Amino acid sequence: MYDHKAVEKEILDFWEKKEIYEKVKKSRLKGEDYYFCDGPPYATGQIHPGTGWNKCAKDAICRFWRGRGRNVRVQPGFDTHGLPIEVKVERELKIKNKREIEKYGIDKFIEECKQFATKYIGVMGDQFKSLGVWMDWDNPYITYKDSYIESSWETIAKAHSRELLTEGVYVLPYCSRCETTMANYELEYGEETDPSIFVKYRIMDRDNEFLLVWTTTPWTITANMAVMAHPNLPYVRVKVGDEVWILAKDRLDYIMELTGETATVLDEFIGKKLQGVQYEHPFQHIIEKEADRKVILSDEYVTLEEGTGLVHCAPGHGPEDFLMGKRFGIEAFCPVDMRGRYTPEAGELEGKPVRAANPEIIAILKEMGLLLYESRIKHRYPHCWRCKNPLIFLTTKQWFIEVSKLKEKMQEETEKTAWQPDFARNRFRDFVRDAPDWCISRQRYWGIPLPIWKCENCEEMKVISSKKELGDVKELHRPYIDEKELKCKKCGGKMKRVPDVLDVWFDSGNAVWASLDKKEKERYGQADCILEGQDQIRGWFYSLLGSGMIKNGQSPYKRVIMHGFFVDEKGEKMSKSVGNFVPVEDILEKYGADSFRLWGLSNTIWDEQKFNWVSLREAHGALDILYNMHIYLSRFYPKEKIKDAELEKEDRWLLSRLNNTRKTFNSSFGAYEISNATKALRHFLVEDLSKFYMKIAKDRVSGGRNKEGALFAIYSSVLGVAKMLSVVSPFLPEHVYQKFFRKHEGEETISLYPLAEIREGEIDPALEKQFENVREIAPALLELRQENKVKLRWPLSEAYIQSDSQDVVKSVEGLSGILRKLVNVKEVSAGTASPKFASGEFQDGKVFLNCELSESLYEEAITNEIVRRVQMLRKKLGLVESNRVAVQMDLEDEFRAIVEKNRKDIMKDTNSKYLEFSELEADKDAKSWEVDGRIVRIKAEKA
Repeated sequence: MYDHKAVEKEILDFWEKKEIYEKVKKSRLKGEDYYFCDGPPYATGQIHPGTGWNKCAKDAICRFWRGRGRNVRVQPGFDTHGLPIEVKVERELKIKNKREIEKYGIDKFIEECKQFATKYIGVMGDQFKSLGVWMDWDNPYITYKDSYIESSWETIAKAHSRELLTEGVYVLPYCSRCETTMANYELEYGEETDPSIFVKYRIMDRDNEFLLVWTTTPWTITANMAVMAHPNLPYVRVKVGDEVWILAKDRLDYIMELTGETATVLDEFIGKKLQGVQYEHPFQHIIEKEADRKVILSDEYVTLEEGTGLVHCAPGHGPEDFLMGKRFGIEAFCPVDMRGRYTPEAGELEGKPVRAANPEIIAILKEMGLLLYESRIKHRYPHCWRCKNPLIFLTTKQWFIEVSKLKEKMQEETEKTAWQPDFARNRFRDFVRDAPDWCISRQRYWGIPLPIWKCENCEEMKVISSKKELGDVKELHRPYIDEKELKCKKCGGKMKRVPDVLDVWFDSGNAVWASLDKKEKERYGQADCILEGQDQIRGWFYSLLGSGMIKNGQSPYKRVIMHGFFVDEKGEKMSKSVGNFVPVEDILEKYGADSFRLWGLSNTIWDEQKFNWVSLREAHGALDILYNMHIYLSRFYPKEKIKDAELEKEDRWLLSRLNNTRKTFNSSFGAYEISNATKALRHFLVEDLSKFYMKIAKDRVSGGRNKEGALFAIYSSVLGVAKMLSVVSPFLPEHVYQKFFRKHEGEETISLYPLAEIREGEIDPALEKQFENVREIAPALLELRQENKVKLRWPLSEAYIQSDSQDVVKSVEGLSGILRKLVNVKEVSAGTASPKFASGEFQDGKVFLNCELSESLYEEAITNEIVRRVQMLRKKLGLVESNRVAVQMDLEDEFRAIVEKNRKDIMKDTNSKYLEFSELEADKDAKSWEVDGRIVRIKAEKA
């Protein structure tokens, strides 16, 4: 294995010292513009290997288009606001809640957040560089900078001018630990075990008659304001003991089995007859909230899949309940504060954390005889995406952008966009269709301040779009921005800023234009491409589209590439707590960045990337071949470049395969099918060049038969591979170029060359087909050798290929010399006969092999075995081809006679100065082998 650590360090130093990236960019300035917008990772710590793989895929795309002559703009970004940073800083400062932040000082807290983000911008940038990622690292876009904030404010101002910005009350997911709302796309679902209870709601003015409801959130019963029934489903009144229960007919058997009760049906009716039935709150005496509670009808939110067919409705704590409340004019009663605790409106429950109050609520229901059945249920439940706490739903006053008014146009833009894979478009289309209005306000500190000022007197509103409108201000963050007061033009009163900050997804949603300077904004209308993980369907892809529609009335991107998740070999999420997390540094230490990139980019990008060391080792093995090929050329290639040579068939075939590989590489990368391009390149390097062609060419180069033709083909192919591979795994190709090719080619770096230029005249489909046939035949003959226990080094007299295909017969006849070499036989022929030799099959016929060894063949076989042993000793001594050796042998009589007979050839093949026979049994420096049942002892020393 080549020393990847030394190579990668050497090349990183070379790129930096010689400013190679800047020179390559400058060389493409006249090319067609290509704008790749980098999705900004959170600057919260060391990069995950999945984040590294993501960046490598982006880098490969940009390197490809740069190689094709495009003027590529790719500026790295860092997401630096929001809860991801705040939570990290809170832990460092041992702060537990918002009150402690304000006691510590908002200004000091903001400064800590900025320093934390800045630190990890540097750490992550260095890690990305170590992976060979070429971006404008000296000029990243950073979301906490004032210039970025102003660009985001412009989008808010545009929303306001288009009457899309609104303030309203709505039920939203809420984290009581972080004390802020969440957007639907921020929710992280995980398993949660909660109570599952069936409760009896007493019907007013009826003796012992109850509505049966079911809930997994007992704490929300405190805010119950209605019960929903389906208007068109059948319901029943049933007698159970001395009580009457009402529930859906289709749920009766389930409830009876659950409770162990028996029921007599008294009445059956459709649900709409329940409309308006009034009932009592289960613990009215505790909450003291008076309301006209009754049954309402809903065909959207009542199903028979679970529960009783009657649904508990708390408009202050559920999005669907809230909508039903608005429809029926029911108050969105929400007796819960911003810390997730009951308010005085909850009566005796005041001050209790709501989720922790579930057992107490159940105890109250049990004491009152209203708890019908209790169990526990494990279900998917939303959690805070940063602190991981279970969320609750609260009614809060928030700021929204009414994307519902833009949905039709958003769907049209989705259809115009190129998506890879295509099914990502379908997922995204569904998400856009179902997405609610965008809640953009958050009740936090470290974020882009909401640029809205309100008059204390008349409620007049002003939306700011630039720092200039505010006059002198230290920076566009809290608390400095909070101190800026404006004069109301309507009444002359004092205007103060709404204290909220923006949803952090709004930050990155402006990345396409907020990262550009003034001239660039005029130059780039849309990003040519963005690439992120499948979780960004409901994240960055959506926030970009929403922001783009607000600001410019179009999608900000032309193409979206969605990649899969980066997981362990079992398909599980990588986690330090689970113990399956692999740091990037471990990967670089063991196999290097090039191997990591080659492995990752060989996989279909939208599939799960299942990390495993075996595949990384295989990728390193492919790179070893390139390294070894440049060492081989260094030994055998002449000082002057071979500009032209007479080519043998195998040379012309290799160059044809090279150019077809270039075709596949270009077309696949151009279509963003990165894995197809990478796999085609690996196949050419490993299978065509190393495993097949070099078996034929090595003897030509060492034996001198038209070595120029072979070296010309090898040189062209290795350089061609290096140029293409520099897109995927850039370090080793640069190293190989600098160490061998640069003196012949001239350019300062391999990346200055046009990428994968195709020479159509060198493509020969007919010749490739002939070689394809031979490459199918050879393994079948080698399998016959194995079955008959005849080593490949032992020559055989004859092979015969039987086939009805004239293409196959002509291929064998035309390439018989190559086939003889590959399977080590003296004669090869083809036709329709069936000789009485060992036989096997291949796709287009049969193969026959004469496995009998004549005396002359046996002598040649033993000679080959002896030569091989001497070559092994030469390699152990670290000798090169020009070094001569002195050889001593201790052989049995038959083998000695064979060696003496072929001494001249053996000495030539092993570059031996002396070959003598000695007693070596006691010589510790001699090496022993068993060859065909006989002991062979050989000693070799540098002559």
